[in-house]
Amino acid sequence: MKCPLVFRGIRGKRFLQLLSVIAALIALSARNVDAQVRPNSDWRTIRTEHFYVHFTPDLEGVARRMAVQAETAYVQLSNLLTKPRGKIDIVLSDDVDFANGWASPFPSNRIGIYANPPVFESALRFTDDPIQLVVTHELAHIFHLDRSGGVWGMLQRGLGRVPFFFPNAFQPRWLTEGLAVHYESKLAGAGRIEGSEHHMIARSAALAHRLPRLDQLSLANPHFPYGYAAYAYGSLFVDHLARTYGDTAIKKFVESSSRQIVPMWLNWPARRAFGKKFTSAYRAFADSLLRTASTAPYAPPIPGWRDLTVDGAYASFPRWLTDSTLVYTGTPGRETFGAYTLALQHGQPLAPSPQPPARRRIGRRNSRSPNSVLPDGALVYSQIEFTSLYNIRSDLYVSRARGGTQRLTRGARLAFPDARNDGLLVAVQTITAGTRIALVASDGKRVTPITTGGPDEHWTEPRWSPDGTHIAAVRWTRGGTSEVVVIDTSGAVVQTLVRERTVNATPTWSRDGRHVYFSSDRSGIANLYRAPFRAAFPSDTTIPGVERVSDSQTGLFEPQPSPDGRSLAAVVFKADGYHVGVAPLDSARPENAPAIETVAPRDPAPSTQHPAPSSKYSPWRSLVPTYWLPLFAPALEPDAIRYGATIAGTDIVGRHTYQAALLVPDDNSGLTGSFYYRNAALGRPLVDVFGSQDWENRGCIADASQQNACVGVLRRRIRDATLAFTFPRPRVRTSSYFSVGAGMEVRDYAADSMPLLLRIDSLYRRTYYYPRAIFSAGWGNTQHPPLAISPEDGISLAGTARFRWSRVADTVRYTTSLVGSAAGYKSLDLPGFGHHVIAVHTAGGVLDNRGTGYLEVGGVSGGTLDVLPGYVLGEGRRTFAVRGFPAASLLGIRAFKGSAEYRAPLTLPGRGLGALPLFLDRTSITLFGDAGSAWCPGTYIARQPPSNSLCTAADVDAGFVFLRPNIIASAGAELNVSAAILSWDAPFRYRIGVAVPLLGTEYVPGEQKAGWYFTVGLPF
Repeated sequence: MKCPLVFRGIRGKRFLQLLSVIAALIALSARNVDAQVRPNSDWRTIRTEHFYVHFTPDLEGVARRMAVQAETAYVQLSNLLTKPRGKIDIVLSDDVDFANGWASPFPSNRIGIYANPPVFESALRFTDDPIQLVVTHELAHIFHLDRSGGVWGMLQRGLGRVPFFFPNAFQPRWLTEGLAVHYESKLAGAGRIEGSEHHMIARSAALAHRLPRLDQLSLANPHFPYGYAAYAYGSLFVDHLARTYGDTAIKKFVESSSRQIVPMWLNWPARRAFGKKFTSAYRAFADSLLRTASTAPYAPPIPGWRDLTVDGAYASFPRWLTDSTLVYTGTPGRETFGAYTLALQHGQPLAPSPQPPARRRIGRRNSRSPNSVLPDGALVYSQIEFTSLYNIRSDLYVSRARGGTQRLTRGARLAFPDARNDGLLVAVQTITAGTRIALVASDGKRVTPITTGGPDEHWTEPRWSPDGTHIAAVRWTRGGTSEVVVIDTSGAVVQTLVRERTVNATPTWSRDGRHVYFSSDRSGIANLYRAPFRAAFPSDTTIPGVERVSDSQTGLFEPQPSPDGRSLAAVVFKADGYHVGVAPLDSARPENAPAIETVAPRDPAPSTQHPAPSSKYSPWRSLVPTYWLPLFAPALEPDAIRYGATIAGTDIVGRHTYQAALLVPDDNSGLTGSFYYRNAALGRPLVDVFGSQDWENRGCIADASQQNACVGVLRRRIRDATLAFTFPRPRVRTSSYFSVGAGMEVRDYAADSMPLLLRIDSLYRRTYYYPRAIFSAGWGNTQHPPLAISPEDGISLAGTARFRWSRVADTVRYTTSLVGSAAGYKSLDLPGFGHHVIAVHTAGGVLDNRGTGYLEVGGVSGGTLDVLPGYVLGEGRRTFAVRGFPAASLLGIRAFKGSAEYRAPLTLPGRGLGALPLFLDRTSITLFGDAGSAWCPGTYIARQPPSNSLCTAADVDAGFVFLRPNIIASAGAELNVSAAILSWDAPFRYRIGVAVPLLGTEYVPGEQKAGWYFTVGLPF
């Protein structure tokens, strides 16, 4: 068995390398993985009683409003939970075109908020003020996660805010997000508990008797609604606990769990707070959902309704291309997000139970968007894309059947396009903390806004009328008012069809232009409605009578009448996801909807701005170390120990990240340490600086006059410094980078005393300098659908070139190494929950004959998983891995390797074990074959061979073939298990494999036979 759970860095450089990685990861973890903030912007700061608010000049008005709302939320939460320690940093950015936020309690309490309004996220659209909603949500995270009592509080008082000492941060996301959503709705008076989407998810599952268990509420859940189950069910469950036991019980749980010695054992603090374990409380909650679910038999949302898609998962924005062909965007789970067509036969919508229509994937999409038809038959749509390392923007694209894809705009922040018969487009344009409606020329070169927009006014989902003179759209205004309005091409409101505090969405026109269809959750369940448009009376802005068109038990969205007026397509929600469906339009039985509010039910208080003066952003306050972590390692002498500590930090906008470690030995063998620093003040390139010092024993100093007795120890000091510039280029579909660096390694020697050093060879009294240059680059375009077991349908390329100089006597020598690798992946649409994949990998390397290093062939390639500081599971990525043979079975200055794998899905459990920190995501099997070789050309004989090398002159004389390629090869199988262990939400791939050596066993020392191994991560 090969189980590489090893302690890295017992001695020497490996310890410092691992130390730098561990502490750098700790430092980088302070920036939430969702953070997308441009560090080189012109940041400003305002200081309030409890917050530092950081923003760019264009966001100052929004930031001042947010500061007031943050202080209000702070006071409200302080009445319900214990106050967090110290001031809280909030960074407000507008670098992405989607709504989100993040919060972290280390290295200090900090929050990140994106200014983009939530018009693209249906679950977030029920809000009176989105800024208030997101601030309350993220601040609730800080109140929850900052709590550290008992032994954890004692450790933090001594060592500071060590990431591992926040017990509530170990909790599952269904709990942390459930608490935040509960408070977001309780304090903001809106949000996801008050909205309909979370209730729709639970109601649909209850109707289908498919409610998930508590152990299935993971961000890694491979079953619909995937990771969002943690938000939906977690929020409803926490709200159920608060309603049942009161908010004082929620506070009692937070306090109790913050003192829990084993923080992952959730049932103990739950029993103390609620009188029962989470597992039993959740069962009671699930039973309540089943009891309240309708017992009536299933009825179609519209008479004659028929689902056109059977996969579930995600489907949205159906549009008619012809009277019998629909296009929509989505994914069935096995594929990346894309556009699909559905071809219906004539009369098929009226058939009682026909076979699903033919579906064809016509293109990939980066995000949800309707596909609107241009006069020439091309499809125009929107999708997000990186415009820089830190900016993600939504732009318009055109897809033509025979002309590929054309990008119409760049950085215009446009979404939800709709095309008029002459090609003029109408779209939503994102601006600072708001959206507006804009007209866009068919070539994308002219964008003309026609409405206002901002923090108090959001527009979305515009649609042209059949005659092209009017536009139906949704307008949200502060206070939670949602309107479906009709405007003309100048942006003037011609008629208001609906005005109420609910979520109205996706308006569209009837064929004759006399009605506007839309969806609304005004009854608590999203259904389809229609309102008449009084085109003959443009001055009549009164609200007309509204009729309900559907009666869905779950939710019905995105109506779309067919061009011939006979059919109505829409999207219905079910327990397994969204389905595109269709019904005969004449079978709908419109009925008068209940009276609709003509004014907003709330008169929102006027927004106020914090008057604190602003100042230029300074990173230094948030860079001060907030913790230190003790370190211990063996020193050079037997039983000697090195004692030290590490610190790390990063500022709130990510300009500076650093880590430093220092160790002092108790045998006086020399200080060791490392320093890492990253500077992102330029945006790009990223500038990395690394330095280290290490000592190692080289041997005893023998005195010939004392019969070669050891009179001292010769030690070598190695100092190393590297400066690197990295140019990453992320894209949604591809990723690439280029890095160039330079470094210097300095070696000198020391002994127990200077006189002793002077008595040995003068070579040991010199200082040796080894400058180097490194160039590396990589590119990849692989895909990873929700149900994938491996990267799919793409390639990955990487290469590195190293140049190293040294001086021997008066001669300058240089060495060169070149290493490159390539991997390819092809999916196969065979039975299983995901695609089968054929994966191939090849690598090659060349070293010149002037160096002292070697390429190593053999061993198992994978990843690494930090179990505890200093303890690593897995051996890491090996370029020339050949499973079934020990690492470095062959050494040489030329090497190649090739692997082929067949990867197949096995099971999709998607479950854990009660409330324990364990989640089994998915399993798969792999059949593989590896082959590789390392050899030494004839010029190698002039080099000093390593002690374990077979490439020696004696071998050549004996007839060995190590001066030319000689292959070792193996085959075998692996069981891959994706599981979260000591976690609920972060699964990692574990691999158990069997490898059988096939070729070259006679060239490797020792007996080579079939064996099994255990490791982590993908091999490539």
